Amino acid sequence: MKLKRFLQDWVLPRKLIELLRRASGSLEDPGNFSIDRSNAGERQALESLVSRLVPGPGYVIDIAASDGLSQSCTAGLFSSLGWRGLAVEMDPIKFSSLASTYSLIAGASLARTRITPSNASAVLQAFEVPANFSVLNLDIDSYDLRVLEKLLVSKYRPAIITMEINEKIPPGVFFTVEFDENHFWKGDHFYGCSIDAACEVVRPFGYFLHRVEHNNAFFIRSDLATRDVDELPPGLAFERGYKNAPNRSAMFPYNSDVDHWLELEPGEAVEEIALFFQQYSGMFTLRAT
Repeated sequence: MKLKRFLQDWVLPRKLIELLRRASGSLEDPGNFSIDRSNAGERQALESLVSRLVPGPGYVIDIAASDGLSQSCTAGLFSSLGWRGLAVEMDPIKFSSLASTYSLIAGASLARTRITPSNASAVLQAFEVPANFSVLNLDIDSYDLRVLEKLLVSKYRPAIITMEINEKIPPGVFFTVEFDENHFWKGDHFYGCSIDAACEVVRPFGYFLHRVEHNNAFFIRSDLATRDVDELPPGLAFERGYKNAPNRSAMFPYNSDVDHWLELEPGEAVEEIALFFQQYSGMFTLRAT
């Protein structure tokens, strides 16, 4: 209960937010939630899966939700009639925007806190998140895989998991950033995990990889498999969703200095990546798969 009160203390009462926004004339147009602002079409991919796999209103969790709209693949779910959810953001400026924008969404709970592998389960428990909720989205830009692993080790079994991967790391390589209390993403190539690492950690908990959409991986709980929602091996999913995407160079121009990693054999890639990330030595796990 103390944790729940602490987290909720960061959220202004909804009625107060609404009054402030109405007074300032800044009330968000509800139509904004219908606009797809996701980075690379992942909102459309997610909502398509939800329409096939989630009967009726569900529950969504967005970890590192930013302002709730820009680059969000979950905004449409939060604003859907009857849906409930939890949006978590640690940055005070982004959280302020999130709280303002989501103030009129009755089913949205908000928390301003830093999610780590050690507190992730406790935060969900504090907000009484159901064990078998509908959608989990992670975009922490660092140790996402270790947070996901801790949630799966506990009782949580979302129907759909969508997570940002480090699209620079090719199949055949296990790479993940490990949790470090003092580390934060510095806007460089060092973040997240490879598609192989995500698959290796998630599969034993009863999930399969359905697709890669540019730099996002979509996992489905195995009991929900259907003929039109089936499994893809990581290499094929990565090739279809990122490597051979026709707009890849235009969408990811900042990857040009490491694009050659995609053509290397796993052993060679591991050597190059280790050298490239040598300044982060001890903060990541890297090996060929």
